[in-house]
Amino acid sequence: PDSPHSGMAGGYINGDAAVSEGYAVDAFFITDGRSRRKAAPSGGVVGRSLQRHACGECGKTYATSSNLSRHKQTHRSLDSKMAKKCPTCGKVYVSMPAMAMHLLTHDLKHKCEVCGKAFSRPWLLQGHMRSHTGEKPFGCAHCGKAFADRSNLRAHMQTHSAFKHFKCKRCSKTFALKSYLNKHYESACFKGAA
Repeated sequence: PDSPHSGMAGGYINGDAAVSEGYAVDAFFITDGRSRRKAAPSGGVVGRSLQRHACGECGKTYATSSNLSRHKQTHRSLDSKMAKKCPTCGKVYVSMPAMAMHLLTHDLKHKCEVCGKAFSRPWLLQGHMRSHTGEKPFGCAHCGKAFADRSNLRAHMQTHSAFKHFKCKRCSKTFALKSYLNKHYESACFKGAA
């Protein structure tokens, strides 16, 4: 294609521009390797709205029938025949995955050598160890604030959202998370208020 005699010379785009433009488009759609968008047979992009599975009781939709089936368990009553009781502590669960996760809390094999606290999973212990080391490997791409736990970063990311539905009754400041509004209620805004 570099040759002036090549048949492709007329339609050839500068190599650097083509690569950077292609990368920018790919980066837009694929942010972390888990893109929810799928290529359509025509080469276009199919949105998430196709083949959603809806719950008949509450209307929530799920991408797969197995996710919908798991969700439907949450509508069961605690006195349902399908509900299961933990043999160790007696707690009742209508969701079998929730029951399975609960059972792990009675088998705490992973112990912190610093403070003795025990955990059911090695990754929970690993996260706990950051409370001793001060390590904060999860950084916010918007403001740079760092967190020891990925879930805390996810919660923080909502503060950058344009949707802030929780409003302070006193000063009208808005928050993306109810927990942040509750924290605000305990702040200087309400201290000394009648």
